[in-house]
Amino acid sequence: MACLVLFVIKSQLFKLQSLQTLILSAWTKEYQLQLPCNVLDLPWLRHVHFDKGSSSYLPNLVQENLQSLSWFKVTGRDSRTTNFTKVSNLKELGIYIEGEVLPNALDNLAQLHQLEKLKVKTGRVERFNLQKSFPSNLKQLSLSNTYLSWEDMDIIGNLPSLDLLKLKDFAFCGPEWTPRDEGFLQLRFLLIERSDLEHWNANANHFPALEHLILKYCWDLEELPNDFEEVCTLRLIELDNCCSSLVTSTVEIQKWQRESGNEALVVRDVTKIELLTNESLGKKV
Repeated sequence: MACLVLFVIKSQLFKLQSLQTLILSAWTKEYQLQLPCNVLDLPWLRHVHFDKGSSSYLPNLVQENLQSLSWFKVTGRDSRTTNFTKVSNLKELGIYIEGEVLPNALDNLAQLHQLEKLKVKTGRVERFNLQKSFPSNLKQLSLSNTYLSWEDMDIIGNLPSLDLLKLKDFAFCGPEWTPRDEGFLQLRFLLIERSDLEHWNANANHFPALEHLILKYCWDLEELPNDFEEVCTLRLIELDNCCSSLVTSTVEIQKWQRESGNEALVVRDVTKIELLTNESLGKKV
């Protein structure tokens, strides 16, 4: 497999007609890499990774070989920039959204029937609108800085194959989340990192397959739903920089499950572990 990891001069790039893996990065964060609009037209490309904000052009011709693309920049109000039919065999996609975009800018994502992993991150955006439909084969979804309403979560909960969901940097905002019944049927891994969520009104029926729950910097969430005692699939709950009452409620859930015969659930307070480690290092010094 031909592979390129370097800073490249534009005039030399298109001599690499057999290139399969392309990774382009600026040498400093202050410098935004400017790429030619037809950079994705190299015929044998399979895996492409750019800095966020570097490229906003899909290929002019159909690219059947392209399997992974990140980060692809969506900006402006021209729907042609998100015509994903030219890359219909993508399995992994990372999207960076900046500026004013059409409300339906990502509707064409539903045409990516092979897509299994999707990451969406926003930069300077007044409002991000969640599309009404996703690829039916999607298994992993990560959202960052999107500031969506918890009501939009019902759309994600309907994804039939979703088994991993990461919500970072206020992906969803608002004090209350009440999941809808018969959602998240396959979800095994859930991460919520940096959130203003206060009340999580959920029960075992909402997450029937959940195994790993990771909560980071959720300072306003004081307790887990009591009905999580009945989520018998849970194997790990990890807390990092969360309030003490949330830790207490999590330990109570673990205790109840053990009394019911489920010894598999592990509760890990990473914040406490880190503090103890730092104290021990200090004593040694």
